[in-house]
Amino acid sequence: MANILSQEEIDALLGVVETEAPEAGADTPSSSPATEGQSYLPYDFRRPNRVSKEQLRFFQSIHEVFGRQFGNALSSHMRTIVDIEIVSADQLTYGEYILSLPASTALFLFEMKPLEGNGVLEMNPSLVLMMVERLFGGSGGGAGMSRDLTSIETAVVTKLVRQGLSILGDSWERIAPIQLAFSELMKNPQMLQLLPNTETVILVTFELRLGEQNGILSLCYPYLSLEPIFPNMSTRGALYGQKLRHVEHGSDWIKQRLADSTLPVSAILGRTDLTVAEFLRLRLGDVIRLDRKVDEAIEVLVGGERKGTAYPGLRGRNRAVRLDTALRRGDLPDES
Repeated sequence: MANILSQEEIDALLGVVETEAPEAGADTPSSSPATEGQSYLPYDFRRPNRVSKEQLRFFQSIHEVFGRQFGNALSSHMRTIVDIEIVSADQLTYGEYILSLPASTALFLFEMKPLEGNGVLEMNPSLVLMMVERLFGGSGGGAGMSRDLTSIETAVVTKLVRQGLSILGDSWERIAPIQLAFSELMKNPQMLQLLPNTETVILVTFELRLGEQNGILSLCYPYLSLEPIFPNMSTRGALYGQKLRHVEHGSDWIKQRLADSTLPVSAILGRTDLTVAEFLRLRLGDVIRLDRKVDEAIEVLVGGERKGTAYPGLRGRNRAVRLDTALRRGDLPDES
């Protein structure tokens, strides 16, 4: 019958294993010199990075332009300086975006034609009331207020949002022609069921400063909606898209402008070589012998390039040439 170990013996064996474990694991791959000093980045398969860093930089540059232009537009409406500065451009899940919103806020849904789906422009109610108070002649200092908007206030703010969406569409022009249009105003984020909670969205956050007050507004784009234009969000794609930009009636405009252009046309009767001494001895009535005969065709130059041949003559009292044949570039030999 096998002996039963006592507790002291069990503790002694465990102590030996603990002291020998580092030596036994010294030759394992985990502690080999090849892996020492290497760093590893965690990757969450539930939240894959579907937007590259380069594409996020394009998002940031597009919305920096939008922030400056929308800030200028609001400054003219509110008769004070309004600064809109981008804070961040990140990707996250739709569920995380909903959880980050306050229980009651102003959610302006907008369409992105010809793309499918809707985007969201979110403004905190205190920021909206601050803007409304300034538009109605106040100081804009009611940032601490939080209440539902009246019908008049909603109409005023919606007008500003429509103008902002128009500016945002212009900012997207160099990537893709997107027409943004306001569709609906919602107040409860929990009722905003646009996407499954696991879908990826791109969130762009801004800080709006109105005088001494400030507030946060954000733009949320569904990844699935913008996926068709993501190939354009690269340096090569942006340049390629600019080259393919279509200008309506562009070819007709170019032809019309070219048709009115003027070009110098000259006819070369002939050439000859003279020494400096012979040139200085020339007097009135002297005859200079050229390299062409009287009945031989001469060259016609258009814009300094040889384009054809002609014969010299008179038309009324004016010297003229009669075109003989049109030549392609390079048909006549170069004069040396």
